[in-house]
Amino acid sequence: MIRTGTVLFAMMLFSLTAHSLLAQQRFGAGIVVGINASQIQGDDSAGYNRLGVRAGLRGIVKLTDKTEFGLDLLYSMRGSTTELVPNNNSLRYVIHLDYIEVPVWISYKDWLAPDGYYRIQGFAGLSYGRLFNTRVQDVIILEDEQENFAKNDLSIALGVSYHLSRKFSLGVNYTRSVVPLYNNKKYLNNVGLPRYKNRLWGYFLSFQGVFEF
Repeated sequence: MIRTGTVLFAMMLFSLTAHSLLAQQRFGAGIVVGINASQIQGDDSAGYNRLGVRAGLRGIVKLTDKTEFGLDLLYSMRGSTTELVPNNNSLRYVIHLDYIEVPVWISYKDWLAPDGYYRIQGFAGLSYGRLFNTRVQDVIILEDEQENFAKNDLSIALGVSYHLSRKFSLGVNYTRSVVPLYNNKKYLNNVGLPRYKNRLWGYFLSFQGVFEF
């Protein structure tokens, strides 16, 4: 005769095992490694010339077979670089910004592969950035304004990735600030004029690989 305690123990074990399997199917994690190509609107330079590291961790919640909700925790290098050659003497202007970046996104997958995973994944979301290091080189006016760069950044983020396998993908993201990196209207000189002539807005492209556990 099977005892009640044994049955209850078996049911509890089954429940925990099923819950664990369900959790494993619904939740995921990954590693993000990539490069930012960034620039700043308002610094009188053009082109995605500032290259920097973008790397960290990813958490994933699988909402449906095709949709996911995710959150990344990343180290992100941004800024701008301008190369000038007056009279054949090279001159390099640099704005270097280091952030802890937290993108929050939702994605949709399509193009089912024979192995049962989706090849294409599109992303949309918001990204919060916390500035923790600023370096301005040879931009004379802004060198005195480094401490006035906004510590908090909010951006919109869009992206697409291609899955080479179930666990590995390559992608590109576009991220653009919706609040200024430097608000010249807040910082005036002694005659009431902005210390720097323009507000600064950040945006960048990210080329990255993601490995999911």
